[in-house]
Amino acid sequence: MSNQNIKIIPFTYKHAHIFSKLRRDIDNSSACVLANKGERKENALHVIAKLLISQRRTVTFLAFDDLLDIGYVSIVFPRYTKLKGNAYLTIGIREEYRGKGIGGMLMEKAEKYAESRGVRRMELEVFGKNKNAIELYKKRNYEIEGVKKEAVYNDGEFDDIIIMTKKLR
Repeated sequence: MSNQNIKIIPFTYKHAHIFSKLRRDIDNSSACVLANKGERKENALHVIAKLLISQRRTVTFLAFDDLLDIGYVSIVFPRYTKLKGNAYLTIGIREEYRGKGIGGMLMEKAEKYAESRGVRRMELEVFGKNKNAIELYKKRNYEIEGVKKEAVYNDGEFDDIIIMTKKLR
């Protein structure tokens, strides 16, 4: 697969249905997300309501391969002044597109956008058993800052949540 066909665009209201379905599809195909299969009940209306409530604090980019939605990255900016300069990152990629450079493309877009908004430090959390994601984050210069030991019960066993950060400037 060539990444030449991949387009990354800002999320808008017209993408609400696509985004809610994309997140459910990713939840249903991955053991390394917080929501188990079928737990995420939000529909397009919920997505629009959340966007209205947090529109100044959350920015999402969607990745498309031609017309197929294949992934997203969301940047959550802090509510409180003392945390200004920080941002939290969430990312999800359809299973069949993982390991093909899409995550790196989305993260690069998010980091550039965050830096343009004055962010100096990005943070994310990843399940300890999600070795491929951890390697991607390390390639992008994220460092392990902490570990929440056995913080999540997943696939019949406890797993750690790894906190990773990157200084943008």
